[in-house]
Amino acid sequence: MTGTFDMALVAVSYAISVFGSYTGLVLAGQILNLRNTMDRTWLVFAAVALGGGAIWSTHFIGMLAYQPPITVTYDPIITVASLVAAVVFVGVGLYLVIRQARMKFATLAGAGVIMGLGVAAMHYTGMAAMRFAGEPHHNQTIVAISIVIAIVASIAALWIALRVRTTWDKLMGASVMGVAVCGVHYTAMYGLSMTLDATTIPVEPSTIVANELARYIVVATIAVLAVALLSVFGKEIPRLGENK
Repeated sequence: MTGTFDMALVAVSYAISVFGSYTGLVLAGQILNLRNTMDRTWLVFAAVALGGGAIWSTHFIGMLAYQPPITVTYDPIITVASLVAAVVFVGVGLYLVIRQARMKFATLAGAGVIMGLGVAAMHYTGMAAMRFAGEPHHNQTIVAISIVIAIVASIAALWIALRVRTTWDKLMGASVMGVAVCGVHYTAMYGLSMTLDATTIPVEPSTIVANELARYIVVATIAVLAVALLSVFGKEIPRLGENK
């Protein structure tokens, strides 16, 4: 079966990815010493912004942008599991590179591999949450390509997270990261095909439908990222007052 893409949702997925990436870069920039409790809190916030906002939300909005000729619903437990995977793996990657005073390429590459594999695990776990009257199939070559892209994109994301300083740098870095995240997702989606099976019952009481999920994700993501940014700005305002 073949379907179409809702280009409005495709655009939204990129916008959310850039917003999440920018928020994550801003939060990561607050970290000075991981031995400090507040800095460890910033690390958690950055992992949620990048893993949950920039990556997971983009992934699911992008999935919902694909409209096959049959009804598709999503298992909420597996959906949440994919979110947790994204946040945890991104958090581990950030931790490995931020904890070092001087960045080493070997550490950066290793952290990028871990983070990239986490992104791929998140994507295919999220795909496993799909419920429809048929069976999904993945092109193994495309799967391998998507994993390579995820690893390369993760290494680039971690490098950007440590290098960017000014607001303009963060905006440019977020735009690049948005392209990378969307590249991973839509490459993986290109390798997806569906086989119709009328004997399969797709809709169960425990599933949620695509339109509902899209609204939940967009609203929740924007709210969480906005609160995270406000927490940073709220921290900076007193500093400006002190400087005066």
